[in-house]
Formats: sequence, structure tokens, C-alpha cells
Amino acid sequence: MSEIKIINKVVEETVETTIDNIEENLVEYMYEYGNYEESDDIFYSVKQEMFKKVVEELYNRINNNK
Repeated sequence: MSEIKIINKVVEETVETTIDNIEENLVEYMYEYGNYEESDDIFYSVKQEMFKKVVEELYNRINNNK
């Protein structure tokens, strides 16, 4: 496997794992701190909006540390 393919694979796997971890933690915190008892349409709508805010915050923090 070429060096470029290895780098791309590592980056892809890291991004996928990070996204999965964010989603798992987000759902866990939503149930812990929110008033959710089930994963209904409202839950998924709020989850989608919160996920977007988390990614925006990560982006801002990464860019402010340069």
C-alpha cells in the first residue's frame, strides 16, 4: 500500500471513529441532561441540530488554536 493510501485510510478511519464517538456521546448526554424518554422524531430533530452545533464548536476551537 502506498504512503498516500495509508495516510488516506488512517484519516478516513479516524474521522469515522470520531463521528461515531460524537454521536454516541451526544445521545448519552441528551438522555442524561434532557427530558427524553424515547428516540422519537423530536429527539432525532434535536440531535441533528445539536450535532451540527458540536461540529461548529469543534471547528471554531481547532481554528482558534492555530
